[in-house]
Amino acid sequence: MQFALKIFFLLLLFGIFSQLSAESKSEAVLEKPLVERYILDELKELRIENMKLKTELERRVARVEVEQTDRAARYMTDAIGNIFYLIAAATSVLFFAGWNSLRDIRSKTESLVEERVTKITEKYNTQMQTLQDAMTLQSKKVLDNQNKIYNTQYVHSLWMRANLETNPQSKIELYDEILKINDKDAEVYAYKADAVLDMDEYEWALNLSNKALEIDPEYGYAYWQRSCANAQLNNKSQAVADLAVAIEKSPNLKEDIKKEKFFESLKELAAFEHLVT
Repeated sequence: MQFALKIFFLLLLFGIFSQLSAESKSEAVLEKPLVERYILDELKELRIENMKLKTELERRVARVEVEQTDRAARYMTDAIGNIFYLIAAATSVLFFAGWNSLRDIRSKTESLVEERVTKITEKYNTQMQTLQDAMTLQSKKVLDNQNKIYNTQYVHSLWMRANLETNPQSKIELYDEILKINDKDAEVYAYKADAVLDMDEYEWALNLSNKALEIDPEYGYAYWQRSCANAQLNNKSQAVADLAVAIEKSPNLKEDIKKEKFFESLKELAAFEHLVT
């Protein structure tokens, strides 16, 4: 009986440990899809906001056009009424003043009508130009949002492909595609420098790291890449200095110092040993 109970407890403990191990593996597997899902949700929200902006723009344009048409009709009605009043007043004035010439009456009337219509037309054209400028500005905003959505999706796909690539040359080509869209991204230059280091192009990697630091002097990973390049170029003191700054900016990089193959030549230095310990 005691032996059976021991067997039962051992099986129970084995089941608990198996379940904990499975949950930790599931969390590791789900971590990357959750990040991708977050990015896709952000893109979806941006697309929805863009559609709302476009709908609101169309609604406002339609309303403004109706208001402008009504206003123009009222202007024309008022103008015609004013013209008749002016004709009556002019006729009365001319009659009492002794102006009996129909030619003079006609000339004065045409001049007044033409002046009034010109003012109404100029005012209407000014308002229509203002409306057109507003519509152009809104259309530009909509187009800019569409371009941002497309570029964000395209850059995301390029990053995904670069993460899956094992060939350094293929990675460099993908990073160059991203730089065509945004050449002010320090992260792209730093990761490109990492790929270049794998091709033993240390001077090139050094230049790429410097470019990344020109864009973002606080980017720790760029100091890390420059430290690797300097170490291979036998600039050991500069390499250790860059490594110290990299750890200061990004403390999590300290865990990877011992695993970095490009730091083999620095292990004999006391300053490097101090950073490790």
